[in-house]
Formats: sequence, structure tokens, C-alpha cells
Amino acid sequence: MDNHQSELAEELATRKHLFCASPQTLGETIQEMDIETLNPYVPGDAKPVVSLINKFFGFPDD
Repeated sequence: MDNHQSELAEELATRKHLFCASPQTLGETIQEMDIETLNPYVPGDAKPVVSLINKFFGFPDD
């Protein structure tokens, strides 16, 4: 895990939420990309994780 931003971009590209390119592949990626193949990104619900962290540290669960 050297570059979390690259790892996130690559994972989102794998899931068809975006196109990921490096400077070396940017031109080819733009020429070949098909916007119609993308899937909408639906954010997850962070509340369960926040609740668990709050409980762990003894904070009130709002």
C-alpha cells in the first residue's frame, strides 16, 4: 500500500465507476473510454462504523 489514492482509483475503475489513467496512458484512455459503460457510485452508510468507533472509545452514540 504505497499510494492509497492510486489504489482507490484502480479499485473504482475495476468496479466501473470511473476511468483510471496514468500520464502515459491518458491519451489512449480518453480515446477508448465509453461513458455508457460506467456504473453510478452509491456511497455506503458510515453510521455503523462511526457507532462502533464511538462505542469503542466510550463516546455517546448519537
